[in-house]
Amino acid sequence: MNQAEQKQQLIEKIREIGHPEASLLFFRLLKDVLDVTNLADSDPRLAIVVLKNEAGISVNINVYLALRLTKSRKEGLRIWFVFPKNYLENGNHSLTQSLEFQSRSNGPQADYVWLPLPFEEADLDRYDPEAKQQWENCLLEFVEKARRSPHIKKHNSAVYKAAIDESYRGEVIAYATPGWQENQVEEGTESYKSSAPIGENKSPDPSRRPNIPLNYLLYGPPGTGKTNYVQQLRREFPDAHFVTFHPSYSYEEFMEGIRPDLVGGQLSYRVKKGIFYEACEEAARKAGYASFDSCLDETPARRAERFATAPAHLLIIDEINRANLSAVLGELITLLEPDKRLGAENELWLTLPYSRNRFGIPANLYVVGTLNTADRSIALLDTALRRRFAFREMPPDPELLAEATIEGIDLRAMLRTMNKRIEALYDRDHALGHAYLFGIITYQELVERFRQKIIPLLREYFYDDWEKIRLVLGDNERQGKAYEEQLVRRTLLNERELFGEEILTQPDTYTYEINPALAKGTFEELPKEAFVRIYRK
Repeated sequence: MNQAEQKQQLIEKIREIGHPEASLLFFRLLKDVLDVTNLADSDPRLAIVVLKNEAGISVNINVYLALRLTKSRKEGLRIWFVFPKNYLENGNHSLTQSLEFQSRSNGPQADYVWLPLPFEEADLDRYDPEAKQQWENCLLEFVEKARRSPHIKKHNSAVYKAAIDESYRGEVIAYATPGWQENQVEEGTESYKSSAPIGENKSPDPSRRPNIPLNYLLYGPPGTGKTNYVQQLRREFPDAHFVTFHPSYSYEEFMEGIRPDLVGGQLSYRVKKGIFYEACEEAARKAGYASFDSCLDETPARRAERFATAPAHLLIIDEINRANLSAVLGELITLLEPDKRLGAENELWLTLPYSRNRFGIPANLYVVGTLNTADRSIALLDTALRRRFAFREMPPDPELLAEATIEGIDLRAMLRTMNKRIEALYDRDHALGHAYLFGIITYQELVERFRQKIIPLLREYFYDDWEKIRLVLGDNERQGKAYEEQLVRRTLLNERELFGEEILTQPDTYTYEINPALAKGTFEELPKEAFVRIYRK
């Protein structure tokens, strides 16, 4: 049979089996077989056979049955696995005990047994990882025997392709079961999908779209509510994908790349999809597409119509500026533009460099990022990236502090004053966010917040320039603080007492120390005027 006939044979068999979830699980298990054995489609030891006389698909290595999916009226859906004979006979496993396994009394297969597991129990990753390891050990033993499979003439390459190619697999399943809801998808590798918050009873409206641009960046100093904003979005859209960028993050992690994987004790390399691909794939599924191939095979007019009414899907990128964005996004920077999305007026698609799959960014995918200006100013962002994103500044807002006054200390006035001084001495990108003073209801908590968070942050901002830190805190002489009220104290260095002679060239040399009451956390010894006089002379 040619490739088209093999594909049609596979589609008809999946339609006969009539259970797309079971077919998807079988394809995932077949992918495990291929990863463990590293067998190519043309390897004569491998024969994947679409069964003619029953509803099933069989995977054979040499003379051994490695995996099989079957459906019968009597037993229903079964997925067959092979295990070492002594493993099942000893009973040291959690597999269904009531099932009868099959074995051979002599010949090369005498050391193995075959067990048909119900479809509901066949996900060994979830139900019995030890059994999966035993199964993989058998596969490795099979592949070491260099014998040609007796079923090689019946080998169906379409099944092989469906196991390794997600787009092709989705297309085959869609043709075989056109009425199937595509949100029932195969469980793949680990992702950063969020889950609904505990105790959340209200279900979000899946058809609603957020009132934000498609590409949206929130920027501001730390502690200004950027992450809180995206958390609210995650509560409204609980299936959103979420990722945090870091300096070593790469295109291969974000989109797709060839990555090593240890399977069955052997090192193999395969193309793995990243979170951006997964998010785009989910957005396409919400428009009713099984794969990007099926999406791109439709007419542009029909594609635009489906994406226009599809529910939104969100990808949230926290700390987006910590990675090298030009390297991470690569060619995706062009596809991100709203008018270049799939379903848009000037839609574009491309061929991915590793998998060679066709790919585009769906028009219902919203990309929301947060950018910490204290790490990197938006002025340093790539111009092409700036043009494709809408920006919203989130500055400190003292009015959001619920507790405006703590034992006579005006928290709002104090925060405003410190931020004005930081802006004058440094810039507005390094202001103190209002979150640094959130939740403070006692004087002790205020002292602890300064000791553990605010003063260490100021030291980082000003690189231990204590004079500037004193100016921010109002500890300079002209502010009028008494010595015991100063949060950072300055003492004139007595050279003759320290060295026995005057050796330093500067006329006045000072040493600095944090107020001992603040450093020790003995808040009762620290006058409240130490904070009041930050904003009041």
